[in-house]
Amino acid sequence: MKNKRIIIAFSVLVAFLNLFDGIATNYGLMNNMIEELNPLMKFFAATSPNLFICIKIVLSILILLASYLVYKKSKEKFQILFLYSLVGVSVMYLGIFGMHIFWLSLL
Repeated sequence: MKNKRIIIAFSVLVAFLNLFDGIATNYGLMNNMIEELNPLMKFFAATSPNLFICIKIVLSILILLASYLVYKKSKEKFQILFLYSLVGVSVMYLGIFGMHIFWLSLL
């Protein structure tokens, strides 16, 4: 099924963008260049930069795992809904990626 391959492609994209967001955000926070706007992630970053990165890594793995389970075990209607969700998250992370690239280019 075509949706299954697209689900995996978008999940890899979201996982990669999530990791990039974590690394770029951590770099910006450590150098006092940016401010974390997500209150939960702000708490983790303030507690420990290593914890912040570990959480981003775990979240990326969970995205891949959930997508694999949807790929393998879900019915087509749920796969379509899940795919639309992945597309929405991808658009959001592409915007965040663009913001990171912008401020990184100012260095």
